[in-house]
Amino acid sequence: MHTCMHANKATTHNPLEVLNKDELWSCTTCAACTYSCPVSVRHLEIIMDLRRTMAELGEIDKNKTAVFQSVSRVGNAMSVSNINRHKWLTDLGVESVDQNQNYKYLLWVGCLSSFDERLRKPLEAFVSVLKNVGKLSEIAILGDAETCCGDPVRKLGEEGLFQEIVLRNIELFEKYEVNSILTTCPHCYNTFKNDYPDFSMRNVEVIHHTEFLSKLFENGVLDLKTVSGMFVIHDPCYLTRYNGLTDMLKNLTDKIGGGRRPKHHGEGTFCCGGGGGNYWYEVSEKKRISHERVEQLLELKTKNIVTFCPYCDGMLYDAIQTKEVTGVEVLDIAEIIASDASIR
Repeated sequence: MHTCMHANKATTHNPLEVLNKDELWSCTTCAACTYSCPVSVRHLEIIMDLRRTMAELGEIDKNKTAVFQSVSRVGNAMSVSNINRHKWLTDLGVESVDQNQNYKYLLWVGCLSSFDERLRKPLEAFVSVLKNVGKLSEIAILGDAETCCGDPVRKLGEEGLFQEIVLRNIELFEKYEVNSILTTCPHCYNTFKNDYPDFSMRNVEVIHHTEFLSKLFENGVLDLKTVSGMFVIHDPCYLTRYNGLTDMLKNLTDKIGGGRRPKHHGEGTFCCGGGGGNYWYEVSEKKRISHERVEQLLELKTKNIVTFCPYCDGMLYDAIQTKEVTGVEVLDIAEIIASDASIR
């Protein structure tokens, strides 16, 4: 009875007066609350509505505003020029959509992998695998024409700018007759797969690079021996809880062997702390989510942490550096596969 009365009282107030604003902006949109709620409360939808309200009211701090301005001005969330965005990929032999008009898959690189030199390594490894199995000619990139997918903008409440981005990208996909999008970023993957169809994007297949690698194994194109040394696996929220790829990720890592899973894994994975736009600003926390996750992963006493997401990669790497942990690397699954000499 007391609970019901308290709930009724709360609903008479402006939710922005009831909910602390730091709490609102600390959400990583990992969806663990919604996934585990026994009465199916849609917490995340409420939070996103409130963030949109904050954006409409102009109650956004300079760090979040900087993300909007960067995406609007230069086409990416990294606040750097978009010119020669993918030159490093062309240097690796990847052709543009204008050069390779018979491509099967548009390789969508994403903001982090385009501009962060350390986070380019997973994509470099993936390209190396494609070269080794004779499939490099099946992909093509947009080059300077690629811009943000819109995920950080929408997660930070700027719905109008997000929709502008969506419509512009859909027009680009239609221009180049894109039928399949291949990406290493779960955030881009989720946005294209689950958000863009609401804006009349025609039937475009969206593939995460782990799904592509898994198919290569299934078709006998890839054949790896067990990887020497153990590694612990960090499952990204946007692949498991959001898109149900848990079994596929487990099957993929089982194929190369050596993988161990922490207590929180699969649909019950523990967030890296980088979702919901949190990657782009400081969150007031008693303890960083990324630090807590690294501690969980290191309990398994393995040399490497393997993940499937540039956001997770960046957050976990930063936590390891801050905590001054030595002898541990954060690697993408493509880096593990590319380093194995038994690739055919």
